[in-house]
This record gives sequence, C-alpha cells and structure tokens, in this order.
Amino acid sequence: MQPEKVKVQLPSEFKPLSEDWWRYAVIEGGRYSLKSHTVARILLLWGRAKEARIACLRQFQANISDSSYQLLVDLATQYGFTDYRWTEKEITNTVTNSKIIFKGLEKNTEATIKGLEGIEYVWVDEAQLISEKSLRILIPTIRKAGSKIIFTLNRITDLDPVIKKFITDPPREDVWHLKTDYRIAEKYGWLSPEIKREIEYTKLYEPEVYAHDYLGQALNQTDRNIITAKQVMEAMTREVVPEGGVEVGVDVARMGSDRTVFVKRKGFKEMDRATFTKLRTTEICDHLENFIGQDKDVIIKIDDTGVGGGVTDEMVKRGYNVFAINFGAKARNPDKYPNLISEAWFELAHNIDQIQLQENKDLLTELSSREWGMDAKGRRAVESKDAYKKRGYRSPDEADATILAFYEVGMISNDDFAVAGDYSAPQDDDDDSWGYD
Repeated sequence: MQPEKVKVQLPSEFKPLSEDWWRYAVIEGGRYSLKSHTVARILLLWGRAKEARIACLRQFQANISDSSYQLLVDLATQYGFTDYRWTEKEITNTVTNSKIIFKGLEKNTEATIKGLEGIEYVWVDEAQLISEKSLRILIPTIRKAGSKIIFTLNRITDLDPVIKKFITDPPREDVWHLKTDYRIAEKYGWLSPEIKREIEYTKLYEPEVYAHDYLGQALNQTDRNIITAKQVMEAMTREVVPEGGVEVGVDVARMGSDRTVFVKRKGFKEMDRATFTKLRTTEICDHLENFIGQDKDVIIKIDDTGVGGGVTDEMVKRGYNVFAINFGAKARNPDKYPNLISEAWFELAHNIDQIQLQENKDLLTELSSREWGMDAKGRRAVESKDAYKKRGYRSPDEADATILAFYEVGMISNDDFAVAGDYSAPQDDDDDSWGYD
C-alpha cells in the first residue's frame, strides 16, 4: 500500500535535493531562508516514498525540544500525512516503516555516532556548531549505498568546520552547496508583512545584525575582537576535568528587557547556567540559593553596580560568601587596563583555550563580538556597553556573568571591591561610561 498523494510546494532553488549525484549538501543562510523547512519537507517525502532510516542530528541536544522534532511533526500535521505517527522520541511511517530519530552529538560522540550505522539519510541542523571531531566520526559511519548527509547552518565564521571541510578546502564533486536568504521566502510570498518590516528596520539601523541574521554572512571578526568565535566554539566542544573550587558569577538585570544570569564553574569547567527576566531582588536571591545548592562556602561574585547592590545586600544577610564586583573599579594592573571589566575580559581571553563552556548561542555571539581599543594612556579598554548596543547587539548579560564566574577575585585586594558587606568600592550607575566609543 502506498501513502496517499499530497501536493507539497518546494522552492525551485532547492531542486537539487531531489537529484542523486550529490553525497553531501551544505545549505547555509540566515533566518527565514527556508533551509530548515525545506529539508524537513524533503525528509518527510523520502520517508513516504520507501522504507528509510533517517537521523536528525545537532551537536547540542539536551532533550527532544532542542531538535527538529517539532518542526517535522507540525509539517506532517499541516500536510495531512496521516501515515506518520510519533512518540516522545521518534517519528515512524506506518505504511513504509520509515523511522526518523533525533540525537545530539556533543556527549559520548563516538558511541552516539557509531550507533547510526545503517542510517540512509542524515540531517545535521545548526551545523555551524558541529565539531571537527564529530565530523571525523560521522562521515565514515554513514556508509550505506546511496546515503546522503545534509548540513543546514548560518555560518559563524569562515572557519566553521563544515565550511572548511566541504566549501573552502579543495572542491569536491559530491557536494552541493546553496547559499540562501529571506529573499527566497519573499519571492514566493511566504514572508509576512510583520517580518518584512522587522528585516527592513534591522537592515537600516543594525547592519551587522542584518548581515549575519538575515543574509547568513559570517560574524564580523576583526583584530579588535577580544575573543574569536572559533575560540568560543572550541570552548563549547572541549572536555575539561572539573578540578578546583566552585565559583558563581551573577549579572543582575537593570531593565525589563535585560536578563539576570547565573554561571557556575568548577576550575576551568562551566558546570551550570541559568537565565531569568523580570525578577524582584528577593526572587533573584531565592533562585540563586537554589542554583548554588545553599553551599555557603561557594564564592559568589555579583555585579554590584545599579540594582545588583540590592542582591549583594540580601545575599550577605543570608550568610553567603559574596564578592561585590564593580566593573568600573580599578584594575589589578592599572598600567595595562583602565578598569576591572577590561582586565576581566582579557583575563578570560587569556584562559579561553583551557576553558569548557556550555553551548549557548547568545553567549557565543556576546563573547565573540565585543571589541577593544586603546585609551588616552595607551591601555587596553573593552568597548563600552553603550557602544556595543549601538552596533546592534543586546545587553551582553550572558557574557558578563561568564566573565564574573571566571574572574580571579583571590588575586585582588579588598580595596578594589566590596566584600561581605563592606561596600567601599567606587559605585557607578552603570558601566556605560568606560571604554571607548
């Protein structure tokens, strides 16, 4: 019995997906470029045409909600593919016996990938994050005759492992490469007026964001970036043994749209991260106690400027080991850095090649896009938060909490920050006044 025929419209730019000559497809583009929706439709059609084993992979997938599962379910429902059934972990076709599974590659990579033997079609979504190690194991594992691997991505740099292997290295005859963007969706009338206005606004006022988010161009990496995207990506795929004390960085939201972020590390390994919005001071402290596990020996470093001071006060009252950090305070080495935040950024840059970070897209952007310059005294200064926002980025709350977590407070004196309720450090309303514009 054959599945009931259903008409599915696909953009003509993606027609090579229906051809047999390629082994690898690299489809890159920004938001609304139709890459994920088109590949998902193709996989559903392949699964209806014959019995096939299909794997949908991402480098980072903590649970099924991090995968393409919901997109496939929504499309199967939209097109009335009644021959598909789904459980909490996989999708099956009741007529052809095709099966679609979902896996993340970052943990137990070799065992996970080698378990894919016999898979015919592979879709690696968010492939800008896949590691070289995962690629080395994945490619020879998918070896069934006629098997295909599709990568969809919005490249971060021109050195992303998928780009380097299949696009910039010597050309391969078995690779189909497509660069797409939102204008294809606009061409077919699939872009809503609301999204069009948002894109045009971003194009006019936030050109760097427009170039990456909507045109799919690599993030602008210059010699003024403190940390490169490649370094952050490597930190997010690195395995580090957690040795050393536990320390927590806390960046407290100053406005409704900003985020309160907690980051916990043990040695050079990030252990946990939590992000909140629109919390009152006591609510932040309650969440922080739960996050720490009520271990009062843990070092807690709080950005004490602005509303962060209230969190510092409350956590001190509760008996915790609090270091109230003022980003505008004096650096340990004032001959090299004009303030603590600049020194903290370059300290993280110095250690980034040893650190393990959890996968986090906002953190990747914030750490790899902050720039630096020289002040009037020839010292290295991180750009101000205000200047950073004017370039089109949101408040770097994930990055600030990470910097606090990894900043070594044991190497500075109590005169440079407030400790355990001694709030003698200089207090600024915000850190927008330092750095360069």
